[in-house]
Amino acid sequence: MGTIIRRLLAALLVTAVVWFAVVLYWQVAEVSPGAGDLALWLLGLPLALLGAFLLLRWGLRRRAARAATPAATGDQDESASPIDSGPQPDRIVHLLAGAAWLRAGAGGAAIAEALVKPERPSLHPRLKDSLGLPAFAAAVEDLDPAAIEAPLRAVMAEPETFDRVFDQESLRAIALLDPVAEELLLAALPPISPEAAEHLAAGHAGLHPHAMHHSRSARAPTQVVAVVAVLRVRLLLPAAWAPAVRQAAGEWLRAKAAALGFVSSQLEVEVLPVAGGSDSWRILDHLIQVQARDRDDDPQLLLAAHSAIGDASIERLDARRELLVSGHPEGLIPGEGAAGLLLVGAHVATDPAAPAPLRLHRLLRGQAGSGRGASRQAAELLQHAMTTAAQPAESIAVVFSDADHRPSRAIEIAGAIAATLPELDPVDDARHLGLACGDLGAVAPLALLAAAAAQAAQDEAPVLAFGLADPRARVALVLSPTPALDADSATPDSAEAAAAVAATA
Repeated sequence: MGTIIRRLLAALLVTAVVWFAVVLYWQVAEVSPGAGDLALWLLGLPLALLGAFLLLRWGLRRRAARAATPAATGDQDESASPIDSGPQPDRIVHLLAGAAWLRAGAGGAAIAEALVKPERPSLHPRLKDSLGLPAFAAAVEDLDPAAIEAPLRAVMAEPETFDRVFDQESLRAIALLDPVAEELLLAALPPISPEAAEHLAAGHAGLHPHAMHHSRSARAPTQVVAVVAVLRVRLLLPAAWAPAVRQAAGEWLRAKAAALGFVSSQLEVEVLPVAGGSDSWRILDHLIQVQARDRDDDPQLLLAAHSAIGDASIERLDARRELLVSGHPEGLIPGEGAAGLLLVGAHVATDPAAPAPLRLHRLLRGQAGSGRGASRQAAELLQHAMTTAAQPAESIAVVFSDADHRPSRAIEIAGAIAATLPELDPVDDARHLGLACGDLGAVAPLALLAAAAAQAAQDEAPVLAFGLADPRARVALVLSPTPALDADSATPDSAEAAAAVAATA
């Protein structure tokens, strides 16, 4: 109804402007219009202008739809891939560390706490839709994109092209990624030598020798990896960004790792263009398979950055009819953020003196339901995830999802929780990332798991994570604390023996 009223007001405004201009011209030129002139200029001209505007708008939407075809086709291919129709053999990897910076906060624990009573995004003071009305946006406050410009210029082969290739959105995304990447790179640093340990005891306790000079090194988490081969980093960036921007971001990340103490032989960085959260789930699923099924010893660092807080994203979403506006409650609220996960195979020995890492169980995928069947299908997928992870419903402490303001998503996840987890309250025991942070693109899955991991560590109990932002697919998996037997394992052989049963493909 609101959309119809806005269109009527716009048509009346165009008609009024045309009438004013025509009448003013007749008065100045002393023209005495006849019946034909009145019909042509006061009726025909406004209708012609409105028709031209609608035709132009239709053409722009068709063009935007064609531009989005590759990404949409990729999502369709992914949803058409084999669906997990029941419990599967579990595949377990250890989640050593997670980090995120979103509108809801910085760090998994802060985000998890903020989602207990989420503060919904409000209208942005600057961003407006095609009718000039303010748009909803989940922007991160106190972000300074200019702080990242100098490091990015320094790694570009042609720094003079910086202003041409980088826009406000890409700068905001990489600025959000900066502290997230640093925290996780510090967590993945190789163990220090005895000589370095003596140096730390002399007055620099708690810091890696390569990172002492860095401004945020005091926030480095405790080292948990006993043996580091090669840290394999996958940086997920929007496919809509220019290739030069993604390349510069990759070089910036390599330079950052080198400054923190990594040498080239210890690090591999791969920049992957992604279209959205479905790509992140697919890549994460692949990493779990590689580490659990193929028993890969190399730690994996998965990073993602995204920002749609800019005029370009608002215009694109509005043209595709995907923006939340009056009369379109299923539209999206653009958001921004960065997140990352540090993973290692469950068979790899960890420091017995460090806190036991969390277990990330096998990721299960299913098709999105429609109507009343959506909650039923979601409930089945949640049950399959718990059965696969050997976690009974009564052990689950809370459910995390990427559901947002859209009524269809809220009803689906609430019905699924009520059906599979009767001991939990569908409202009080659910944490919905999208309610506070809007649409996060490829960042959402990593941020969701970082927050869920923080909650699981705090409660010392399993949690469920459920992805339902994708219009065609659903994802479910369990995060659980490592059992005491694994936590007390001090040798690689005992760790492998304990993981052999749980991580069998």
